[in-house]
Amino acid sequence: MSNLRQRLRGLAATIAILLLVGGTPVLLVAIRATPWHQDLGDLGDLLTSPDDGTLVMVMIAVVAWAAWAVMALSVLFAATAQVRGISAPKLPGLAIPQGVAGRLVAMAALLFVAVPAVTAAFPAPPAHSIAAPPVDAPQKSAPAVALAQTPIQAAPAAPVVDALMADEDTIDYTVKRGDSLWKIADRLLGDGARYVEIVDLNADVLGGHPDFITAGTVLRVPHTVEPHAGDQPSETYVVEPGDTLSEIALDELGDPMRYPEIYEASRDTVQNDGTHLEDPDVIRPGWKLTIPGTAPREPIEPVEAVPDPPSHRSEGATHPAAPTPGHTREPTAEPYDGAEPTQVAGVDDAANPTDDVTPGWLLPGLTGAGALLAGALLLALRRHRSTQLRFRRPGHIIAPPPPELRAVEKTTQLAGAVMAPRLEALDAALRWLATVMSTLPAVTSVELTPDTLILHLAQDSALPAPWEGNEKTWSLALDAAIPTDLDQFAPYPLLVTVGQSVDQHLWLLNLEHLGVVSVTGDPENAEAIGRYVAAELALNPWSDLVDVDILGLGAELATIAPVRLHHHSDGDLTFLDRLARHLTSGPRLPGHDPEQFHAVVSANGVGGRTPVRQIVKIIRAHPGRPGAAVIAVNSTPEPGDVILEVTPDSRLRVSSLNLDVTAAGLTAEEAAVCAAIVEVTRDAENAPMPVDDTAEEGWRRRTDVAGALRTALVEPRPDGPAGEGSLLPLPAMQYADAAPTTAQDIEALAPVAAPETRTSAEAADPTLDQDIALWLAPECPLPKLVLLGPVRARAHGDVSGIAKRKPFYTELLAYLALHPAGTTSSEIADAMSITTKRAYVDLKMLRSWLGTNPRTGVDHLPSAKQSRAAIERGTPSYQVDDVLVDLDLFRRLRMRAQSRGAAGLKDLQTALRLVTGEPFTQLRPVGWTWLLEGERLDHVMGCAVVDVAHILTTHALSVGDLDLARFSAETAYRAAPYDETSRLDLVEVAAVTGHADLAERQLIDGVFNRSDDDLGPVDLPPRTATVVRQRGWDRRPSRR
Repeated sequence: MSNLRQRLRGLAATIAILLLVGGTPVLLVAIRATPWHQDLGDLGDLLTSPDDGTLVMVMIAVVAWAAWAVMALSVLFAATAQVRGISAPKLPGLAIPQGVAGRLVAMAALLFVAVPAVTAAFPAPPAHSIAAPPVDAPQKSAPAVALAQTPIQAAPAAPVVDALMADEDTIDYTVKRGDSLWKIADRLLGDGARYVEIVDLNADVLGGHPDFITAGTVLRVPHTVEPHAGDQPSETYVVEPGDTLSEIALDELGDPMRYPEIYEASRDTVQNDGTHLEDPDVIRPGWKLTIPGTAPREPIEPVEAVPDPPSHRSEGATHPAAPTPGHTREPTAEPYDGAEPTQVAGVDDAANPTDDVTPGWLLPGLTGAGALLAGALLLALRRHRSTQLRFRRPGHIIAPPPPELRAVEKTTQLAGAVMAPRLEALDAALRWLATVMSTLPAVTSVELTPDTLILHLAQDSALPAPWEGNEKTWSLALDAAIPTDLDQFAPYPLLVTVGQSVDQHLWLLNLEHLGVVSVTGDPENAEAIGRYVAAELALNPWSDLVDVDILGLGAELATIAPVRLHHHSDGDLTFLDRLARHLTSGPRLPGHDPEQFHAVVSANGVGGRTPVRQIVKIIRAHPGRPGAAVIAVNSTPEPGDVILEVTPDSRLRVSSLNLDVTAAGLTAEEAAVCAAIVEVTRDAENAPMPVDDTAEEGWRRRTDVAGALRTALVEPRPDGPAGEGSLLPLPAMQYADAAPTTAQDIEALAPVAAPETRTSAEAADPTLDQDIALWLAPECPLPKLVLLGPVRARAHGDVSGIAKRKPFYTELLAYLALHPAGTTSSEIADAMSITTKRAYVDLKMLRSWLGTNPRTGVDHLPSAKQSRAAIERGTPSYQVDDVLVDLDLFRRLRMRAQSRGAAGLKDLQTALRLVTGEPFTQLRPVGWTWLLEGERLDHVMGCAVVDVAHILTTHALSVGDLDLARFSAETAYRAAPYDETSRLDLVEVAAVTGHADLAERQLIDGVFNRSDDDLGPVDLPPRTATVVRQRGWDRRPSRR
């Protein structure tokens, strides 16, 4: 389209706006359509007497003035937004007039962008670093200040555009749903006002209608190329798994939109598989790409006067903006305008050369060679958590570990979530092997890969299928179809990790077969190995019959597993006499399996400790299976010892086994926190439900984190009936007679809502019914995030970018959704363990997947500058809008239900129907560590579901609604199978529905004889004992 045509179209739109806004009121006044002149006293007569046309004219005049006001307001909003370069706020019910006004203003802008005299009214294109000479590092501040003090003269827009176009190439862009030319120019060119350049390049495609584009249209877009880039030397980049051209362009060139340069430079390169790069969307690991040279970029340090950047920049832009006189701004961690640049003002992210970042809280001793200990630790914490839930009282949570143990908890989650399934598969495979072989093979070591278990044997052996191999080496896939629930002792209880090979395989040694092991070399690392061996033997699931005695080191581990592990000071040697008697008593015949196994980890050698030397002699002379091993740390090896030599750089060499690996090991500090977190989770301290004190408005201000009304909004239950203001209006003891509950439970879960609470609660959440209807609709138009069960998400945007990475982007969506007040890019990077640079790319991909909000017409994930937090508080933050989250819907329903009292039980039923299983399950294995901070929703929501279900079960049993009682109890058990409240409710439901045998089995197996670890059942928790006594279950005769 020529400039003349642009001006004519812009002029026509401008005239239309002037006639609409200014001419309409003049016309209405001229024809005397002025309803304010009508005497109000005459309205009654007009309404009651036959109409002579006067009433109709008055009504027409009122409607005409109202329509004019709506259109004038829409034009005002659209013009203001156009000038400021932001999206106009959406007014409820005014989508059509706002759309018309927006198109008129956009067309009118063609006149103002094309006419030099008024160009200054719009944002100038961002200045590029090529416009100024390079600044030497020692003189960074002075030139910047000088520029800030120099007035900048506005230049005509057309010559600027022409000058830029002379140095620009073009790239193809496929229009997506929700795009406009302004949005495309804002995203790709850094300034929405530059959309006229796209119009010029695509006159034939647009057909004279730049205000209407459809998804799928391919447009040519200007693409700025750094001048003289070809004069710079090129570099070679080797593609890694997961790479994309845009991400490589971001890392290597500082701009993801420069990927066509890499594509063009690499098309002729013959790759190692004989192919060429033909499709920019298809690159393979190992390919070599040519990175076009770029001028080196100097980091820009903060100066006193920092110029305001332009209102919009392209995502990933690294060019400094043109300075504006008279503005100063303090440096901040976030980009000033809230856009998504990959770097701030061209500063290289040299500190983070890769996209993945090692978190500062990560404990090295539980990763790499120590990952199997992390898996064992995670399994131990899960067992303890299950036992803790026996002691939880309704309305409370079990207190999570304190903040000082957060690093070990997060490391355990991060490393252990990956390793725990492999550890369990290894244990099951070896137990199954023991059931099918009459004579166990002599295992010296085990090699554990991500998907395979490899046994290295001392003697030739033949193992049954599905084991594969021959003679001394046999392997089994970890996902092989073998029985996993076997009543079989672990055949190799003294199997323990010692290191990790360069190919990331873990190596475990069978200490029982080796007998006596001397750890020599670097003293500090040798002690670290001793601590690690003791800790793993204390926690491994196959070492439940092992007694671990540590002598002279590892005092930090004394509380990690008191039943298995015993610490002794240097002078405490009496235990060795008892051990010697145990090893020499009873049968000493070949083939005899001991009932108990022993490992002695001794510091400072064996030679000077006569009792230790005695144990060594017994082990070596034992004719059968002694079931014991000695690990001598920092000792002088004796003949017959297996020597583990550890170097100062933590390499572990075992010459007799031809093994050279990175050594496992725990520092004293790491050992201490491992023991501390295991110890603290043995306790079951009830704590109040947490409250989000930062919530400023809406339903969150009125509830605790579980969705129950805050204490200030409820009143204690009176003696006797509580009345209709409570979810459970009858006397508390009446419910205790009908259901497995207590008066204390009823007081906690069903207080009386204050009279004014209902009105304020419903006013705080006016869209709840609409959101619930959308969630339950077969085709919900909004994105949905499921957290109350196996985690999953659904959205309606472009799925191509996240198709093979959906678990990661689902986690990112959950992080944003669960931080409704907004979060910064640096906080996102920390939570997801990625660089800030990578966070911008991931936010862009998530924005594309979520798509456009049908309620507002803007993105579900606005830019940081355009978020609600930025608009309301002036704080650039990332927030998602109108994403439905079952967890939030559950809490909103619970709040409204409680505020309605007895009339709110239907809301609780709806809330339970949102629950699909245990909350926050099937998570991405190496993610979600951020969930262990703050509100601890991983602990809270299972408890919240059980509490809501218990209210409904109690009500249903009191009125004889057995279907509702069964539904509620079963939902609670699916959400929290280890919570004792849900188990007791199931017992009662089974009993009252005529399944007495089932009720008794559930009571005996699931309550009385319940054990969540390898030990006997614990004493009944106080609440359980009270319920059992009230229900008469303690007097029920056993049928076994």
